[in-house]
Amino acid sequence: MKKITFAVIGWLVSIGLLIALAWSWDWAKTWASLSATNYWFLTIAILLNFIVVALKSVRWQWLLTDKKTHFKTMFKAQVIGMAGNNIMPARGGDWYRIYLLGKWEKISKAALTSITGLDKLFDGIAILALFAITSMHSTFPEWVRSSTLIVTGVIIGGLIICILFRIHHKRNIDIPHTRRGKISQLIYQLGAGMSIMEEKGKFGATLVLSFVVALLQISTLLAVQKAFGIILPVWVPVLVYVAINLAIIVPSAPSNIGPFEVAAVLAYTWQGLTKEVAFNVAFIYHVVQVLPVTVLGAYYYLTTFRHHRPKASKRASTSSA
Repeated sequence: MKKITFAVIGWLVSIGLLIALAWSWDWAKTWASLSATNYWFLTIAILLNFIVVALKSVRWQWLLTDKKTHFKTMFKAQVIGMAGNNIMPARGGDWYRIYLLGKWEKISKAALTSITGLDKLFDGIAILALFAITSMHSTFPEWVRSSTLIVTGVIIGGLIICILFRIHHKRNIDIPHTRRGKISQLIYQLGAGMSIMEEKGKFGATLVLSFVVALLQISTLLAVQKAFGIILPVWVPVLVYVAINLAIIVPSAPSNIGPFEVAAVLAYTWQGLTKEVAFNVAFIYHVVQVLPVTVLGAYYYLTTFRHHRPKASKRASTSSA
């Protein structure tokens, strides 16, 4: 019931934001802008987005310091998980990725849950670093600045919690699990997935990789801008990228439709673009991020299902014989 309520609230938020965005819309400007799109730049944007997915898969491998994993398996789980987030409410794809990696790589769900949290923390740190660097040379809307302060507090709090969980894990490593309470055991298992906190070299390398991932996502947005023939200062895509990542924290429909577009439009119109052109850039950038990955994720999911199905049928026919 709670999941249904959360999903309904998310859809209502998305629909409300899209209606507000489309109010007094000039469809002629919208179609004129779309018809002039350069699809070569969109192809580049799609390729850049898949490089981002690949690097995020590598980051997961690095975060799982105590477990040797295969890149192909990690990439497959990453794509299926991202596709799941695009079609399932409440970021259900993250939980399905945890399930798949637990099954394929024999990793505890608690440790994978920790990795999921760390993965998002590294993304947040990279976004805040870009915001700080860009703020030295440009200005941001007040709502972006205020939201960034809130996110900074959340990230600092998350890092403190991760450190405390890891300390708890180390202090209780020699204590049999039967002597630990339920909460203590859960914290112990979560702390098991945070060993990267103690490896300064790998922690630093993961931070650099997260920064590269963020820059590539901004480059993807820049390629979409180029597809529409839009030339703006280089820090503008950074502003839009930061604004989008702050906005998608808001509960919404799958793939963050609504908050994603509204944040991008607000950031672009603040720089002087018309609402219609700003929406086209935001919408196509969203499509570039969502559609190819979702199609590939569906393919991986269906081929995996097909791979296991014949075995089940064979067992069934053997049993009946």
